[in-house]
Amino acid sequence: MTVKQGFLITIASGLAFGVVGGLVGASLGRFAPDYYRTVFRIPFDAPIDPMQLGIGLGATQGFTIGLIVGLVIVVAVAWYKSRNGHGKS
Repeated sequence: MTVKQGFLITIASGLAFGVVGGLVGASLGRFAPDYYRTVFRIPFDAPIDPMQLGIGLGATQGFTIGLIVGLVIVVAVAWYKSRNGHGKS
């Protein structure tokens, strides 16, 4: 695995998880709008848009988890190749 491949795997994983996280957050904001008010103790009279909040939080958290997953994959493949003598492919 080259450095470029490792970088692309990490970024692609972050973007994919970010999109999925944003969709999950938007769904929570749409179908369970009081979820975020309850979790973050936001007063019910405070003007918030639960869908925007869900998209932002979901995308941010998903992207972060995606980067971590991508890095774990790259490290695991590099470790495997180094232990099995696959040096350069």
